Amino acid sequence: MSTNSPTISICIPTYNAEKFIRTTITSCLSQTQAPYEILLSDDGSGDRTSDILTEYAHYPHVKIISPPQRLGIGAHYRYLSMSASGTHAVFLSCDDALHPDFVQVATRELQKTPEISMLAFGGFSCNANLQPQSRFGLSYPTHLLEPPNGFNHFIHSCTYILSTCVWNCEFLQKLNPLPTEAGLATDWYWSLVAGLESHIRLSRQPLGYYRYHDANSSHSNPERWKNHAIEMLNYLAMNHDLTEGLQRQIDQRLQALMIKSVKQTKNSPVVIEKLKELLKSFLVNIFTNHPAFIKTNH
Repeated sequence: MSTNSPTISICIPTYNAEKFIRTTITSCLSQTQAPYEILLSDDGSGDRTSDILTEYAHYPHVKIISPPQRLGIGAHYRYLSMSASGTHAVFLSCDDALHPDFVQVATRELQKTPEISMLAFGGFSCNANLQPQSRFGLSYPTHLLEPPNGFNHFIHSCTYILSTCVWNCEFLQKLNPLPTEAGLATDWYWSLVAGLESHIRLSRQPLGYYRYHDANSSHSNPERWKNHAIEMLNYLAMNHDLTEGLQRQIDQRLQALMIKSVKQTKNSPVVIEKLKELLKSFLVNIFTNHPAFIKTNH
């Protein structure tokens, strides 16, 4: 398939998602440009998630698939990446949502820069009711990041939201699977390898809604996420050719994680940080037309 004609598969891995999944799927069905396909996959939920997914079986572009056994989040991402038929894939968390213009804008940007393996957009941080509270992505670099500049950008932190990122499927399908003990850090691994081996782009345009709630996989258990990140960085160091400088960056990041050096921004006075947060909140409703499923999702 020609890289000049990108096709986007929206992949939604679900697990015990009955509380939020309808809004997530609605955001995909409400796109101004239809995606190539919408893959709904349940990883052995113990609630009504699987039953809810079957309700959408006859909708246009929807395909319901399921792994042969319980996989866990990292392996579930890989299962979907190998199942996607589009040239590019979005891994939309089952509690998040996409702006209706997401597929249309992403397709246009991929046509402009077909060489990229990763395209990440900004978006809105939301409360548990998916009501936007602030913007994220305002500090993304706007220029094309050539290797290894993407690696240099992401090694400090996984500073993007997976749900608002588009991946080249050929790139993902070439990657070996991460160890199970590193699965939670799969998206960080993808961004580091993409930045190490290829061109990537980040856009500040807000095209997604990230929901904060008590069961976020990356926020509800920070100690578990930290342990998975350490395993991932060790795997990366052992399985990829790195210069001495890049290896040093990994060693420094590992050291910071192992001593729990989660540092606050010491160089920025408190008043500046508060002003930044106020700006992010102010921009929630400026120059943005939020879709109906956001306005009514209380």
